[in-house]
Amino acid sequence: MRRSRGPSRAEWTHRAAALCALLAVSVSGPASGAEIDSITGRSVELEDAGRQLDALVAAWLRDGIERANRDADVCNEAALYRGIRHAIAFPFVGHFVAEALNADDALPSRRVLIEESVYRDLGLLDAISVHIKDLSAVVRVGDALIGVDKLGHFLVEGWEYFEIAVLNERGTEAAMDWGERAERTYFGLYTTGVRSQADLVANFEGLRFWSNLLGSAPDPLGKRRFLRRAYVSCSRGWSRLGERRWRLRRAPRISRYMSPAWDEAVNCSSYRTPEIERRVQARISERGIADGVDYSCPIDANACAKARARYGEYAVRLLHPDCLHAAGDARPWWRFW
Repeated sequence: MRRSRGPSRAEWTHRAAALCALLAVSVSGPASGAEIDSITGRSVELEDAGRQLDALVAAWLRDGIERANRDADVCNEAALYRGIRHAIAFPFVGHFVAEALNADDALPSRRVLIEESVYRDLGLLDAISVHIKDLSAVVRVGDALIGVDKLGHFLVEGWEYFEIAVLNERGTEAAMDWGERAERTYFGLYTTGVRSQADLVANFEGLRFWSNLLGSAPDPLGKRRFLRRAYVSCSRGWSRLGERRWRLRRAPRISRYMSPAWDEAVNCSSYRTPEIERRVQARISERGIADGVDYSCPIDANACAKARARYGEYAVRLLHPDCLHAAGDARPWWRFW
């Protein structure tokens, strides 16, 4: 009798990675990756959530500044960063940001259940985090449809980039190395089965946000300092006799950091295995037929062209190859940027 062959080495590798991801999810809980469905329900009109997100971030900044002024000496930078991080999310992990936004009924958003999504055919070991936590909501900012998980990446992984690149003086490339490793493992392929380039863009823009907080760190995109007014400064306020303390000088406009490059239907994702990709793409094609829309990624080649112009030398690391090489018109540049 011919003995049946066991699993191949590739299959064993896939199973081992999935089991490691299951352990990571069970231990880390909310710290592990979340995922969105950028296709299902895409035709539903959403109100622009930009102003509400701006207001939320400004409120978090004010709370953090108040904590820093209360807990430390006059204008202590370490206390400022610590206070703002505490205000944004405690423990300081991005999934809590996404959960807070998911639960915000005032935020105009679209939620998709996994059984209705393009990931419905994936098993537990294909996308562990998705099955345990379900999918994050999608909001519209300008012309971009963005998962609220990207806000977690922007604020939290953006801090990690800032700490590596600026505070530890290792540079932007080292920060991006860390982000790519995380996306290949516990924030992406191991937990969701998806490697999101849009996550990496949100991380990178988060580095810019934290660099602009005090305006003292260089902008990785080379923006001139005189064009960048700090969000927070140390001053006496309106009275010269007042106490010097941290003050919010201007509220950030988060939409300035967001773009369709945060949209996974524009800046395409990769998958842990060809089988996962086949199942997801089959559902995307099915949804496209039902909606009468071609959802082949990237769905907007012009947005990809603008992203290439925006990110310059970093584009090759931030954009999926299909977006990086998409033929499109980058004009007018102010359309998204």
